[in-house]
Amino acid sequence: MEKVGILAGRGLYPHIFCEAAKKAGVKSVHVVGFHEDTDPELAAKCESFDLVYVGQLNKIIKHFKRNGVEKIVMCGQVKPGRLFKGMKPDFRIIRMLWRIKEKNAHTLFGGLCDEFAKDNIEVISAVTFLDEYLAKEGVMGKVKMNRARKKDWEYGKKLAKDCSRLDIGQTVVVKKGTVLAVEGFEGTDKCILRGGELARGGVTVVKVAKDNHDMRFDVPCIGMRTVESLIEAKALTLAVETGKTLFIEQEKVMNALNKAKICVVGI
Repeated sequence: MEKVGILAGRGLYPHIFCEAAKKAGVKSVHVVGFHEDTDPELAAKCESFDLVYVGQLNKIIKHFKRNGVEKIVMCGQVKPGRLFKGMKPDFRIIRMLWRIKEKNAHTLFGGLCDEFAKDNIEVISAVTFLDEYLAKEGVMGKVKMNRARKKDWEYGKKLAKDCSRLDIGQTVVVKKGTVLAVEGFEGTDKCILRGGELARGGVTVVKVAKDNHDMRFDVPCIGMRTVESLIEAKALTLAVETGKTLFIEQEKVMNALNKAKICVVGI
């Protein structure tokens, strides 16, 4: 691949993707980010960089077209509140939103992919070049699995899969067969903290992908912010789906989880 574009949100994910793309032999990387979300230091790692406001779809497309980019990824979070405050929609995005009746992550990001396709820009998997960062099967850290932990993550996996099918969320917090929190619009970290507060520690957190999950967007990620939430919630176990969960700063994350005696298992 000669060129790749990144529609970049918050955090280190866009940095990691940019570095992995260059390591894989991509000659030029072109980034469009969002004001108040995207790290401006990302500009030093790519051949072109621009910032737009959420909703300025035409400006995004023009940047990629101007630089001859035909394949892009979407990686990094955009604050959910941007959909309600700070959004500056152009006519194209308004027209797209008007056509979408049920507004959830799948329909909204799927609609964006369709809009890019109209300009011959293909949105590819957001874990392209990132195999080494994906969850592997079995216990991933130094903390061993026991029967009680296994029983809770098996129960949590079933619940998390059911919730993801309903587009509610992809994370659940359980303890001894009791559901304490289900992820909603607030996101993974607040769900973990809510469950930990109710249980007063000892929880199991299960994060999955949807069935037929579209890896072009909304990739399940574990980074240091999630680790801090797990530690504050006094979690015992973190269970994530293999091949579909991305570990940001993998070595640092695993060291912190081992130190906190949190078992990490790929399921």
